[in-house]
Amino acid sequence: MSENPALNTSVNHPTNHVVGPYIQPVLMAYLQQGGRLSALADAASVTDLWMVNPPEKIRVEDYFRLFLSASDLVQDPLLGIKAGQNAGLENFDVLGEALANTRAKSLTLGHALQQVMTLERLVHRLGTSRIESDGGHVRLIWRAHFQPHKAARLVCESVLAGIIHLAEQLTGRLIPVMEVCFVHPRPNDYNEAEYQHGFRAQCRFGQSHNSIMIAADVLAWPLQQITRPSVIEADTKHTVEQVKNQLGKNLMNSPKLAQIAAILGQSERSLQRQLKQQGTSYQQLLADVRLHHAQDYLQYSNLSILQISQLLGFREQSSFNHFFLRGCGSSPKKWQEKTKAIKS
Repeated sequence: MSENPALNTSVNHPTNHVVGPYIQPVLMAYLQQGGRLSALADAASVTDLWMVNPPEKIRVEDYFRLFLSASDLVQDPLLGIKAGQNAGLENFDVLGEALANTRAKSLTLGHALQQVMTLERLVHRLGTSRIESDGGHVRLIWRAHFQPHKAARLVCESVLAGIIHLAEQLTGRLIPVMEVCFVHPRPNDYNEAEYQHGFRAQCRFGQSHNSIMIAADVLAWPLQQITRPSVIEADTKHTVEQVKNQLGKNLMNSPKLAQIAAILGQSERSLQRQLKQQGTSYQQLLADVRLHHAQDYLQYSNLSILQISQLLGFREQSSFNHFFLRGCGSSPKKWQEKTKAIKS
C-alpha cells in the first residue's frame, strides 16, 4: 500500500509543499506592516526574485521560515491573522478556480466548503479539513499536520482567518462566526480586541482542534455572482455594490466617504454623483450595510450586543440601539429574542 503523503508530518518530506501563489497573502500582510522585501529575502534565505516570482511548489519548511521571518521583522505576532485577511481566490491555484466555478453556478457556501475539503491538498499539505454538524451549528475543523512546529500559531490563525475571508468574498456578506478554537495555548501577548477584530467571534485556546463554528443556516447562503460590468454600469449600479463591499470590510473603523472613494480610486464628488444617479447616497448605503450585518450578527453569532455595536463602528451601544430601533422598529435585544423564538 502506498503512503498517503498528506499524513507525512516531516516538514522536509518532498511531498509536503504549498503552491507558489500561497505565499502572497503573507507578503501582503508583511508589506502592509511596513516590511521591506529585501530584508525578508535575507532573513528567509531566498532572493527577492524568488518572492516576486515564486516556484510552482514551495517546501513547507521554506514557507514556515518565510512566515516566521516576516513576523519577526515587523514584530507582529498577529501576522497570521492579517495574512488570512489578505487571502483571495487567486492565491489558491486549482482550488481558487474550482471555487470561482462553484460561484458561477449559483450554488451555496456549503457547496464551496465541500470544494475546499476535496481539493485543499492540491494547494498545500499543511493540514486537512472536515465538517461536523451539531443540530443548528456546523463546525469546520482544520487539522494541522505540523502542530508542534514553531510556526503553528501563525499558520493556524492564517488558515482560519483565510477561510472566513474567502467565505465573505464568495457570499459578499460578513460571516457571523459563533466561535473560533485553536489547539495552541493562549498567547502571552493575547489582545482580545485584536482577535475580535480579526475573527469577529469569541476565541478559545488550548482546545482539541482548530475550528470555526457557524450557524447551519449560513451554509445555505447563496454565493455572490461576479460579472464584468460595462463601462456605464461601472459608473453607476456596479459602484453601489463596490461601496457596499468596502463598507462591509471597514465597518469597525467607521469609514468616511473620502476613505471609500480613495479605495475605489475616485473623487468624493464623482462617487456622490454616481450614487445619486442610482437613487441613493453614501449615508444610506452605510445605514443599509450596518443594519444588514447587525441582523446577521444578532441572529447567527454569539457576540454580545456591545461587541456587535463595536464591530459595526458605533462608539456607544446606546447609539447602536437607537439606530437599530429606527431601522427595525424594535431594540436589538427584543429583535434577537423574537427571531430566535421563531426559529425554535
